[in-house]
Amino acid sequence: MRLVSTAELKNRTNEVLRTAQAGEPIIITRHGRPVASLMGLAGGDLAGLPDRAAAARAPSGGYAYSAFVLPFGTFYVAFGPLGPAFARIAASPGAFERDAARYLGTLVRRSAPPGWLARAVREAVGARRVFGGPVDLSRAGPFEREVLAALRRIPAGQVRTYGEIARAVGQPGAARAVGTACARNPVPLLVPCHRVVRSDGGLGGYSLIGGVGLKRRLLESEGALPNPPRPQEAGRAR
Repeated sequence: MRLVSTAELKNRTNEVLRTAQAGEPIIITRHGRPVASLMGLAGGDLAGLPDRAAAARAPSGGYAYSAFVLPFGTFYVAFGPLGPAFARIAASPGAFERDAARYLGTLVRRSAPPGWLARAVREAVGARRVFGGPVDLSRAGPFEREVLAALRRIPAGQVRTYGEIARAVGQPGAARAVGTACARNPVPLLVPCHRVVRSDGGLGGYSLIGGVGLKRRLLESEGALPNPPRPQEAGRAR
């Protein structure tokens, strides 16, 4: 794997493209942070690329979504043939439908939860088990997919730092990019980005409604924060 800055890409485009065509993955960086990747494509791959991209945007069968009432809000999950694709806590079905449509590029329809999804949500929240089935990450970039795969390997009751995840995916200087990938996690709870914290002991951010407070609550419920601050101490720390 080769790291190439945006300046190098601009000034040495042909050389970078030849490297990608030779089969070596290229990670494009800006100000030291990964922002994109390049991989070589053969002629046949190029010919079929538009069709595969269209299929990724709108998989066969479309998307449905189900709602789950949890102790901290109503959790909505949109899913398609490739598995869960988008999940959020939302104030109403309509609010979730709008957010899901923006992310997925298509309308979603409400349905009764299939058994596998109900079990996945129940286990993620109650039994603290990571969802082991396929997840639709067709809209995530290669780096984000690597990060999300690493998150799925964090057991309940444990945390990892952003730097540890960066090292786990072979990019030791990309802790901030790992934070961005966590913030963009399309299926939080099912992919446990709440188990990634800062190296200085801070919790970092969290994308679901409830933010860092919900993140703390989830980690406490898993036993990952054995000594949570008292309410008055938490108030002074804000």
